[in-house]
Amino acid sequence: MREQMDIKEFFRIFKRRLVTILITTICISLLSGAAIFFLLKPTYEAKEYILIGNFGYDGEVYTDTQTINRLIASTVDFITSPIVLETVQDQFNLSPEEMEERITVKNNSDSQIISIVIRDKDMERSSELAHLLATTSVEKMKSSLEMEDITMLNKKEGSNKPEKVGNPIVNLMIGTMVGLFCGIGLALLKDHWDDSVQSVVQIEEELGLPVLGVVVSTKDDLPKVYRKQFRESKGNVGKGGEIHAKSH
Repeated sequence: MREQMDIKEFFRIFKRRLVTILITTICISLLSGAAIFFLLKPTYEAKEYILIGNFGYDGEVYTDTQTINRLIASTVDFITSPIVLETVQDQFNLSPEEMEERITVKNNSDSQIISIVIRDKDMERSSELAHLLATTSVEKMKSSLEMEDITMLNKKEGSNKPEKVGNPIVNLMIGTMVGLFCGIGLALLKDHWDDSVQSVVQIEEELGLPVLGVVVSTKDDLPKVYRKQFRESKGNVGKGGEIHAKSH
């Protein structure tokens, strides 16, 4: 096989191995679809919000910015601390590692709101876990650190409905693209290990000798790659079915 391959050669291989590419793409797409719709459970995301600091009646902040920033940083660390996680995980029978996988604490720049995001396969558990984690954090911050400028924005459990994360159609399209690339890779690999002769030009390039002719019984016995040359050399067919090529 040639070490270098141009665009035309790539498309010739693509056309020659089209069946392999299609079968591979379809099989991987079907496997991806079965995994997405039947094996993998959907993931749900629940959120709760905590407000740090209060505002005066005139709209002026009576706690300075530096103090609020320290309170926000302390609260973020406190939410994921063992004193909070151990209380929550005992009620849901989750290990510390499982708790850490489900929890994400976010705070946007120049914002006094901390969002607690819980991702779980169980929709109800994600909502309950997010609410319990937020209430436990607020209660323990007030009792342990005597911090009063902290409150939950949603006092009622279940007010924030969990949302489904991910789109099965997009995941299926990604699986189809992966199958297509795998099919192309398999086609190129099969073509690389295929030692059969694909064209007269390949013989001349490999052996460095001119091809004088190709012996066949009938036109239908010719491989597809030679049928075009057969039509072009139709007038040169001699006895015994020999096709005489132009000598160099």
